[in-house]
Amino acid sequence: MKRVLTIVSLCAALTAPSGHAASFTVGVEANDYMPISKGEGGNYSGYARDVLDAFAAKYGHTFSYKPYPVNRLFDEFAVQKSLDFKFPDNPYWAGDAKKGLSITYSKGVVAVTEGLLVLPTNKGKLSSVSKIATLRGFTPFPYLDQIKSKKVAVTEVNAAEAAIKLGEAGRVDGVYLGTLAANYIMAETLKQPGVLVFDPALPNSTNDFSLSTLSHPEVIKQLDEFLAKEKDLIGKLKAKYKIVE
Repeated sequence: MKRVLTIVSLCAALTAPSGHAASFTVGVEANDYMPISKGEGGNYSGYARDVLDAFAAKYGHTFSYKPYPVNRLFDEFAVQKSLDFKFPDNPYWAGDAKKGLSITYSKGVVAVTEGLLVLPTNKGKLSSVSKIATLRGFTPFPYLDQIKSKKVAVTEVNAAEAAIKLGEAGRVDGVYLGTLAANYIMAETLKQPGVLVFDPALPNSTNDFSLSTLSHPEVIKQLDEFLAKEKDLIGKLKAKYKIVE
């Protein structure tokens, strides 16, 4: 019989430590970036939610998730300060806009390799690119200088599958996405596994997706402890979502 791994059974196996439990709002991205996360129609699901829910259960916290478009999520968190936490986040993202803010980041909840996905026939053959597609609000950091100098044009779309279709049609040289999400969407959403492939010969980067806060560093410390101590649980959740870093 196929064993179904549920967050409820995992949480039940954990013993909540003493501490100050509280209710918090977590701002998340309103897009499909499975298997890491999916925030649509006010709902939030995926590996990231399972990890954060398991952490909250162990420490007696309650997390309420609020999905926003990428740019608005940053505004709600860093400008309006209406959120307790933001996920995902990374110290290198929107660095200029974060100047003057004291933000605390957790250890990586998941490490994500981001780079260009190209047509299989072009893998290893592109010495340069001039047109790329990505999700609205995303910054293709390895190409930032070329984008600023207008050597590379960026087409932003609202959904990863739309970006992949642009790449499939040859309307851009490559699609800048995380490989985990791109491979999942091609296989599970579009039912076209391998229609584009990651080209490691082109500029790419691997970044931690972390939880961040402006006002609750003590909870970030708890999360870091949780990630260090619950490696077996984290491994099971990665296996559930077929995440290989």
